[in-house]
Amino acid sequence: YGLDQTGLAQKGGPVVSDVRIARDPIEGSNKASAGAADLLLGFDVLGAANPRNLLVADSARTIAVVNTHAAPTAAMVTDTGVKFPALERNVAAIGAATRADENVYVDAEGLSEALFGDHMPTNTVLIGAAYQAGCLPLSADALQQAIRLNGAAVEKNLAAFAWGRAVVAAPEAVRVVLEGEAVAP
Repeated sequence: YGLDQTGLAQKGGPVVSDVRIARDPIEGSNKASAGAADLLLGFDVLGAANPRNLLVADSARTIAVVNTHAAPTAAMVTDTGVKFPALERNVAAIGAATRADENVYVDAEGLSEALFGDHMPTNTVLIGAAYQAGCLPLSADALQQAIRLNGAAVEKNLAAFAWGRAVVAAPEAVRVVLEGEAVAP
């Protein structure tokens, strides 16, 4: 089950989605309750570090997989005096609310741009990292089948999923790519 809260996205603000995955029917609300999230999948580091979003995290339960790319907010675009907060501050806030030693941080957009010359596969890179970190209770085959069924840039998204997995399984290969020497995942 999924719950999208999209009103702000239409006005340049963040999108928050609560997704629950279960074998059996889920009773009650789709919305994650305080401290109940197993995974905080942060496609945007500022959104992931937002105290309201961190309420669903628990330092003994939740693992965060977060894109660290500095995506400017609407305020930053319209007012050059507004600066992006220090990455360390955001990571510290996320780490305090989650299982910090198991969290995965990656510049998924930078990796996507380096690999594909395109930011569009960014989210698929992050999903691959979350899968490889053991945070998604789905098989790789199921996730790859979902990519195929979606039908959008299938080969690119399958490669992005594999590179996301490499972030966790082979971080050295990812480092080489980010430094400009592409290799196969």
